[in-house]
Amino acid sequence: MGACNNGILLSTSNDGGKTFTGTNTDPRDLTLITQDRGQRTTDQWWQWVDFFRDGRLAVSYYDRQHGSDETTGYSDFSLTTSSNLSSFDTRRASTGSSPPATQFSGLFWGDYTGLSVSNRAYPIWSDTRPRDLFLCPNTGTPGHPPALCGQDVAPNLPTNDQDIFTAGVGGRGGLGADASQN
Repeated sequence: MGACNNGILLSTSNDGGKTFTGTNTDPRDLTLITQDRGQRTTDQWWQWVDFFRDGRLAVSYYDRQHGSDETTGYSDFSLTTSSNLSSFDTRRASTGSSPPATQFSGLFWGDYTGLSVSNRAYPIWSDTRPRDLFLCPNTGTPGHPPALCGQDVAPNLPTNDQDIFTAGVGGRGGLGADASQN
């Protein structure tokens, strides 16, 4: 972990997808859509793209610009929009940072992301804040009511579950801070 600064670049086509600006352009010369101050030295990845009904671009992605995410491995999910492909408005879609995944010895994080847009944007992402709970041993049997247990993979590091979260973000005329997980 630490300051790789992977950003999300914009490559456009003006001929129905036959060619793109990113094909023969040095990536350092392409427009960077992750332009927030906190994104200058942090990672953004696994992006999805869609368009609002009014033609605005919407891009959702994992984002490490919040708190100490870049050095701890925690991650958030953000949404960036643009009406002119040169200036960008970014909002945090997640309400808090997700810890690194503990499943598969922490080596795999589901790349389950997506984005659906109409009048509002609905990004989806794999969130690891929920604790992984399971039926405790010797419970849930006749005479023993079920009980939920959790497990720690290390001191003060509970196992977590990768659940799908979504947020309805923004409406006509702006993003707004109305994200809520369902």
